[in-house]
Amino acid sequence: MKYYKVKVKCGHVRKSKYILKWIFIKAEDGKEAAEIARRKPRVKHNHKDAIREVIEIDFEKYCLGLRAMEDDAYFQVHNKQDQISLNVVKQEELIDEEVVQKLKKKSIGRRLRETAIEKEWKKMKYRGYSYYE
Repeated sequence: MKYYKVKVKCGHVRKSKYILKWIFIKAEDGKEAAEIARRKPRVKHNHKDAIREVIEIDFEKYCLGLRAMEDDAYFQVHNKQDQISLNVVKQEELIDEEVVQKLKKKSIGRRLRETAIEKEWKKMKYRGYSYYE
């Protein structure tokens, strides 16, 4: 077994913001360490770039890192209310998320109905019919 430290994007800090934290993991290789880190609590699981860096370390640094993780208040709190009341996340640590804006499309069926109605109105107007007949 080898020892790794993995830099990950952690969430539950604010809307469209994140912080970077190191997680210390024991695994066979770097790819497995990254997969384990992605499944850890408080990591942004569904982000493609959630794993920022994977570094192999020795046992002594691994033990020191685990101790540091135990002392870190961010990993000790279990809900948002405790996190806010204990002021676990500093404003300087927050990083803005790059938000991709999704375009809203008009429904195809709705668009087809609207064009059909417009054509019908034009035909009726051309033939001399009024709306109230």
